[in-house]
Amino acid sequence: MLRKLLLFAAAAVLAAVTVTATQAYEVPDQIVLDRPKENRKLNTWVAPVKFPHGFHAIRLACRQCHHKESDKTMGQFVGCRQCHTDDDPTERSGFYRAWHSPGPPSCLGCHTRMRTEGGKNPVGCTTACHRSK
Repeated sequence: MLRKLLLFAAAAVLAAVTVTATQAYEVPDQIVLDRPKENRKLNTWVAPVKFPHGFHAIRLACRQCHHKESDKTMGQFVGCRQCHTDDDPTERSGFYRAWHSPGPPSCLGCHTRMRTEGGKNPVGCTTACHRSK
């Protein structure tokens, strides 16, 4: 009886692993974040951001950044521009503020918070994100 129970448990674990593996999705290692073409340029020195997505993905839960994701959309590409549409840099939910708000989930907000907690996270515009070409 114990042997049958152990075999059943092993089969259940194998089935769960198989289902999980088939539902997994590819996480891009690097993403280039660029100002949408229709957004006016705020500064001449701003370069596209080469974002190390894979590096962040193994350290943070997806929902820390993808804060509007749901079980139905997880694993699908949902571009930031889909929700952060406004071009005005002062608009709280606009495209610029998605990256530059003073608190998480923005990049600058998260890095600033971790820096104040003693981390060595880069926070400078041209030394961290907008490195010149």
